[in-house]
Amino acid sequence: MFRNILTLFATFFKIGAFTFGGGYAMIPVLEREFVTDRGWLTSEEMLNFVAISQSTPGVIAVNMATFIGYRRAGFLGALFATLGVITPSVIVITIIAAFLSNFSEYVYVQKALAGINIAVAVILVSAVWNLGKKSVKDMIGLALAVIAFVCVVFFKLNSIWVILFSLIVGIAVKGGNLKK
Repeated sequence: MFRNILTLFATFFKIGAFTFGGGYAMIPVLEREFVTDRGWLTSEEMLNFVAISQSTPGVIAVNMATFIGYRRAGFLGALFATLGVITPSVIVITIIAAFLSNFSEYVYVQKALAGINIAVAVILVSAVWNLGKKSVKDMIGLALAVIAFVCVVFFKLNSIWVILFSLIVGIAVKGGNLKK
């Protein structure tokens, strides 16, 4: 049990330390780590965890760590996985705050962040593409995806309303056809 908890902490620490761009940028890394490399989750479970993580309050990376940690080792697993994913950020932010006033005004920092922003955008597009391929399984899913995109991008509708609408349509259309 102790070894499993340490593995969770170390794994999420590594992910937190080397994944830039926030929660959505972490999705491909999480999927590779937990579905492909470790086999802790199936692709379907990963997709469900992503959906739940983005639908619940909080940062998606922290939510994912909590869910996966709990799944692997209960409460202590959730606690240590969550601590693992947030610790690198806490360390970096503390160092920046302690030693570098006006951090963002440094030219090299601005250039580095500009490069990182481009890489993060590509990672996000990749994550959306991969999630879309797994999520859109039929014409209803495709219609929901198009409607959601149009509502959020063109009509600036709050994503909460889009998620609630999709939830209601999913229950109405698929409710009686659920497997399990």
